[in-house]
Order: sequence, then C-alpha cells, then structure tokens
Amino acid sequence: MIRHLVKQGKNYRGRVRLSVGDKLVDKSLHTSDKQVADKRLADLVRQMEHEREGFLPPKAIREAAARPLVDHLEDFIHYLESRKRSAKYTSNMEHHAKAVIQGCGWKYPKDVTADSFQVWRTQQQKSAKTLNDYLAAISGLLNWMQQFGRIPSNPLRAVGKVETRGKEVRHRRALTEDQVRRLLAAAGENKDVYITAVYTGLRRAELESLQWGDVKLDAVVPFLQVRASTTKNHKSALLPLHPDVVAVLREAKPTGANDGDPVFKRVPRIYRFRSDLERAGIPYKDGQGRVADFHSLRYTFATSLANVGAPERIAMELMRHSDRRLTDKAYTDSQLLQTCSSIEALPSYTQPPSQLASQFAVANGLSESAAVTSGVSAGSFNSSANIGASPCLASSGTSGHKGEIGGPGRIRTYDQGIMSPLL
Repeated sequence: MIRHLVKQGKNYRGRVRLSVGDKLVDKSLHTSDKQVADKRLADLVRQMEHEREGFLPPKAIREAAARPLVDHLEDFIHYLESRKRSAKYTSNMEHHAKAVIQGCGWKYPKDVTADSFQVWRTQQQKSAKTLNDYLAAISGLLNWMQQFGRIPSNPLRAVGKVETRGKEVRHRRALTEDQVRRLLAAAGENKDVYITAVYTGLRRAELESLQWGDVKLDAVVPFLQVRASTTKNHKSALLPLHPDVVAVLREAKPTGANDGDPVFKRVPRIYRFRSDLERAGIPYKDGQGRVADFHSLRYTFATSLANVGAPERIAMELMRHSDRRLTDKAYTDSQLLQTCSSIEALPSYTQPPSQLASQFAVANGLSESAAVTSGVSAGSFNSSANIGASPCLASSGTSGHKGEIGGPGRIRTYDQGIMSPLL
C-alpha cells in the first residue's frame, strides 16, 4: 500500500494506492494542519477499503443516490441531445420517463422498484404499445445511469413488455388503387405530399424534413436522398422516384428554390387528412374498424410493392426496415393482396392439356382453332371476384410479369395481369 501525506502550498494532499495495479488516488485534504490531514487521510483509506470489500457502494453511486431522479433524467436528455438524437425522440423519452417517475411517486434512485412500476402499469388505461413506450423510456434512463456508474444495476431489467398482438387500439389499413386516385383528385395543394408518400413510404416527420437539396430530379434515375438525421433508424437512404412523383415535384418546385428550402410547406395533420378523405368519399374507418390515417399511405406503399411482385429483400430495403417480417406482417395489408390472380394462375389438374389451352385462347379472344405455342402470352385474366368482391389493388391490363404453368403441350407462359399505382 502507498499512503503519503504531501504538502503543496498551504494545504496537505493525500496519495493512496491500496495494492499493486490499483489507480493512485491523489486528493486534496483541504487543511494546513498536519494532524487533521493525517486523520482525513486515514478516513480516505478506510473508505476505499470498505468500497473494495463491498461494505460501501462506490462514491459515484453514493453521490448519485442523493440527487433527485428528475435531475438524472435531465442529464440523460442532455446526453441524448449530445448524441444527435432527434428532437422528437428526446421529447418522447423525456415525456414518457417523467410520466413514470411522477406516476410511481419516485423521488430518488433508491425508490425505483420493479413492483412499484408494475403496480402503476396495471392501473393505466393505455394501449399495449404506449405501455411499452413507458417501459422503454424509463429503462433507457436506468440503463444509462448504470452505464455511467450512478446506480449499481437497472431495477427494471427483469420487467417484460406487454403483449401487443391482438391488443392494438388502432388498426390501420392500406388504401385501394381507386381510393388513392380519388384522394389525389380531392387533395388540392396536398397532392404533392400524398403522391410522394404513397410512392416512397416516407413517414410524416421525414416528409417534413425533406429539402430540395435531397431531391435529385435531374439524375439519370431520379431519386430522393433521405438524410440519416431525419430518419427513424438514423440511416441514410436513396429512394428511386416514380415518374408520377417526378412530374408532380417538378411542377411544385419554386423557381430559384435553394437546397435548404423545405419541399413541402406543410404536411397535413390528421384533421386535414380526414377532411381530404371525406371530400374523396373515403371512410376514415371501414366496416371492420380499421382506420385510414396518414401513416396508411406507408401501408399502401408496402402493399403495392407486394402486389407488383417486388422481391421481399427489395421491399424491405425500400421500406427501410431491418427485419423483413415487419414489412410482410405489419405493413402489408393482407386483405388487398392479389390472391385472386394467384389462384387463377395455378394449373388445372382435372382438365386435359388441350382443353386448358383452348379455354385460355378463347378467354383472350383467340380462335379455338388458332395454334397456341409455348411463346404465346395468355394476357390478363382478372376475374370479377378479384376486382369486385375482393378488395384487391388490381386493375385491368398487364404488367408483363410472366410465370409458367403446365407441362409439354400446355400453355407455357401467362401474364399475371397485375397493375398497381406503382406501375
């Protein structure tokens, strides 16, 4: 052990190292009296030994325990801001964490317990998602306090999330192709926002942050450059633009617009979006209780990608998801998928090959006596059930996307007949 008193100027300093490999502690004893300094040095050594043996928590934890929990929350928010987290993210974290602290009656770190949190959570009349947001916010604060030595561990580490499946308060739906057309026709000055959202899947906040410098309309393949500072996952992205979006944005771009100017003067809030839906004759809530809000345009984008046969990995990339299951299960409206066309594309197992070929030829306006070869396209074959009773996004026409049915002597190719707003 190293234990020295050193006088510097008028006052004494203590230098202590308990064992080889330990950090040397050099601390002012704030006294010019040697006897007082010697006692204070002995107290410092005793405190350090107790901390090492676990009799006392480290000094940082003791000091943190004496500070109100809201003070730690304030430091945590400043830390998030220093990490360049978005204003919306930090505001939500502060709001949810503060609600938990006040609701549970926690004053100091020692007051935080898993039992008190769970009792408070069971009393809340909130959606499962909101309850999980509360847990994420307060756990974020406590994990940060543990990381920086303010508490020994997170008391809520064993608390699990609330099950969200089947407990959603708001069920969204995608819009059909006809509804998208009617919405754009009734949107007026909001048309450029809606058409960009339905063809890119950008979220409201991302659209609000979009600047003309991010829009590359004169590129060989026009695209949007979404900045990492504006996205939910904090990653930049390049999104190719559909010709309809290019045309609308070219017309909307003011003469002499600067790169830093916002693309959209405003992105409609829910009351304005619902007003546009009403003018378009689109119900906000359908017969199944599913709603169409602004975020439904992102659902529409994902569902349209599925209907045009976009590979899962590409759809996931365009949606900017880290897990393709989120794209497939959460954002794809299964009730609008082209299930009818897919069933019609299956081969017949009961009819002779020649009869099947004849039926396809007649259905597409060909003479029954006309030869059908492996290179003949059967054209589109949307059924009345697909367009009428089933809420598919299909319309008449073909996409040129071909598949194979049958064996030798049968029709070898068919056109799926799938069109969507994305084509």
